Amino acid sequence: MISVVIPLYNKAHTIERTVRSVLAQTRGDFELLVLDDGSTDGSLPIVQNIRDPRIRCVTQANAGVAAARNRGAELARHDLVAFLDADDLWEPEHLENLARLHAAYPQAAMYATAYKVVGESGAMRPIRLRDSGLSRRFGTLDDYFRDIVEIEHPVHCSALMVHKHILASVGGFPAGVKYGEDLITCSRLACAGVVAYSREPTARYHLPPVSAARSALAIKRPELPDVVGAELLRLQADQPRLGPSIARFRGEWHRIRATLFLQFGDRWPCLRELGRAVLASGLRRRDVASVGLLALPLPLQHHLLAWWRLRFGRV
Repeated sequence: MISVVIPLYNKAHTIERTVRSVLAQTRGDFELLVLDDGSTDGSLPIVQNIRDPRIRCVTQANAGVAAARNRGAELARHDLVAFLDADDLWEPEHLENLARLHAAYPQAAMYATAYKVVGESGAMRPIRLRDSGLSRRFGTLDDYFRDIVEIEHPVHCSALMVHKHILASVGGFPAGVKYGEDLITCSRLACAGVVAYSREPTARYHLPPVSAARSALAIKRPELPDVVGAELLRLQADQPRLGPSIARFRGEWHRIRATLFLQFGDRWPCLRELGRAVLASGLRRRDVASVGLLALPLPLQHHLLAWWRLRFGRV
């Protein structure tokens, strides 16, 4: 049997559809733990009004998504724990998909399925996958970090399942980290053993709204100290086989931070992150472009960054 954990914080507009996507699973032998992380918008009563004996609601003072996932895993009655965010969905066959994966690889460190990305308009696409390294339906990821850099993030928390004891052995989700806590946990799990993977996209990741007002509010100055970068550096040193791929991934992480600092006009932190990126994975053309942007007035920097996002969909 599988325990399903949904961390919940102020998702009154999506939580019912999320819960009902779990209850609609073709495999019904599961428990569903909804961890309310101090919601203030009436999210919890919506779940409590759904009558199903498999649902357990647990409340805690607001401590962040990592703490909610960790507590859910601790309270889970079963060894296998699958995670789902409160604004994402599962296809009816998702738990069946994960169960087949577990049957084929019972000792894997991490189980995950491909997923679909859903935009604000409702447009949906499956993630891109590497053609080689997997059987037609499922297999193992040879190099999780290489796939992140060269293709697309193959693992999302809403499509992830783990053994309780393995999650505990890597420290769970790092509480207190506001951005990238899932990257840390998935990176640790990928280094801990086999990553079992299904090519069938049975989870749906809903992108946050991209309206101009919300996008502006969503841009936050990178955290200091950089916990994610430090952990990737540690894993790189500890993993001879995966080290080169982790270094490339670490370089991309520092480039993301450099771009965020650039948007705030923080020139020296931006240069510091670019330097770390170059040391991790070599010089890239966009590193040179970023340095060029730093020499321009701040309004012009913002104009060019906005144009780049509109033209290419990324920074």
